[in-house]
Amino acid sequence: MSVRVEVKWDKSQIAALETGPLKSALKRALRKAGATALRDMRSEAVKRIRARKRIKPSYIRDALTLARPKGGDVASMSWALNVSGKPVPLIAYPHKVVRGRAGKRGMGPRSQGGLAVEVNVGKTTLIRGAFVATMRSGHQGIFKRRGLKRLPIHDLLGSRPVDALLHQGEADGVAARGGQSFAATFERVLPLEIGKGKQG
Repeated sequence: MSVRVEVKWDKSQIAALETGPLKSALKRALRKAGATALRDMRSEAVKRIRARKRIKPSYIRDALTLARPKGGDVASMSWALNVSGKPVPLIAYPHKVVRGRAGKRGMGPRSQGGLAVEVNVGKTTLIRGAFVATMRSGHQGIFKRRGLKRLPIHDLLGSRPVDALLHQGEADGVAARGGQSFAATFERVLPLEIGKGKQG
């Protein structure tokens, strides 16, 4: 499941400028305000995700994409932060080897040991029998055997960055940051863009 967080802005407040000579200045101001809002929303999303998940920042950045308006119609302009629901390899989270305890009948070191992984902040989970390996392709991951035989093995997946924003209030917090940033930037840059038009 992916999440789309849109910048909320009041189109009714700029209706009087849409058809007048200041339309070009209006578009420039809107685009600048939207770009700033998207950057701030991305920063807010990263902060909120990292507060809940111990995922590497590079995986978070890969999960976030910015959607900007493609046309020139002011009424249809929209900006959004898309958060991918793609699963993330467990190797992206902090992990350490836990050695097995030998000596128990029928329970060798492999079944007793494994990897301790911290997916959620402050909570470590032991995955018995898991191990870190590098494939011939160069891909490194945390793997586990499906049975007692050496093969096959499967790459383990962890929580997704989007999962942090599915908690109540998290996506709304990102949207609120975008709306505040948009309004403040638009109010600041619109007079500047109008001034450029008058100079020309």
